[in-house]
Amino acid sequence: MSEPGGKLGSTSRADSSRPDSRTIIAVVVVAALIAVAYRQVFATLLRTWESNPDYSHGYIIPPIAVFLFWREWKRFVSEISRGTLWGVVLIVAALAAYLVSIRAGVFMTQGYSFVLLLFGVSLFIFGGRATSRVWFPLAYLVFMLPIPPFLLHVVSFQLKVFAARSGSAIAFKLGVPLVRSGMTIHLPAGSLRIANPCSGLRSLIALVALGALFAYLTRGSLWKRVVLFLSAVPLAVGANMLRIAVLCIVASAFGIDAALGFFHDFSGFLLFVVAFVGLLVVRKVLHFESASEEAA
Repeated sequence: MSEPGGKLGSTSRADSSRPDSRTIIAVVVVAALIAVAYRQVFATLLRTWESNPDYSHGYIIPPIAVFLFWREWKRFVSEISRGTLWGVVLIVAALAAYLVSIRAGVFMTQGYSFVLLLFGVSLFIFGGRATSRVWFPLAYLVFMLPIPPFLLHVVSFQLKVFAARSGSAIAFKLGVPLVRSGMTIHLPAGSLRIANPCSGLRSLIALVALGALFAYLTRGSLWKRVVLFLSAVPLAVGANMLRIAVLCIVASAFGIDAALGFFHDFSGFLLFVVAFVGLLVVRKVLHFESASEEAA
C-alpha cells in the first residue's frame, strides 16, 4: 500500500541545470490554470496594495520571492525527483479552501490558499527535496497578503494603546506638560489623537518581512536567525513609541500644526529607518560573521 510520502510520477532526478521537457510543459500548463483560477485574487491584491498603506510593501514581495528562487535555482533543479502524494493532499486542501472562501465571500483565505497551492504543486511535480530548497521563497509570499481582519483590528488597537501610553509617558518624563485620555494626548498647544496610522502597524509588517529576509540570507546557527527575525517586532514597536514621544515634544515646542504637518509624515519614514538600524545592530551583536556556522 502506498504511503502519502511515497514517490509518484515519472520525472527522474535531473543532472542538468534545467528540468526535462515534460516537466516544463507541466509547469506551463499548471501556471496557466492557476493564473486563470486566481485572476480575481491577484486583481484584489493589487487594489489592496494601492489603496491600503499598511500593505503598500506588497508590490516588492513577489520580485523578492522570484529573486530568492533564482538564487536556489541550480540546487533546486539538482534535487528534482518524483513527486509525492503529499503534494496532492496540499493541492486538494488549497482548492477546497479556495472554493469555500469564494462561497463565503472571504478574500483573505483565498490569498493564503494560493501560497498553499504553490507548495502542493511543487511537491507533486518536483518532489520533496527540491521543494525543501525553495520553501522560503514560496512562504515569503505570505507577506504580500492581508492579515486576517479580526487579528488586524486586535493588533492595531493594542499597538495604539501601547504607543499612546508609552509615548506620552516618555514625553512627560522629558518635561512636556500633557495629560492623556485614552487615545488622545492633551497638551497646552492642543490635542494629539493617536489614530490607526499612528499604531505603527505599517512599519511592523514591513520590518517583520525585512527581518525574515535578513534571517534567511544570513549565515549562522538557527537560534541566532530566529532571534534576528523576532527582534523585528520589539524594534518596530519601540521605534513607534519614540515617534509618539517626539511628536508630543514637537507639538509642545512648535505647536500642533507643526507636529501634524510635514514632520508627522516624515517621522513615519524616520521610524522605519530607526527600526532598520536597530535590526542591523542586533545582527552585529549576534556575531554572524562566522562563516563556519551554516544555515540550518
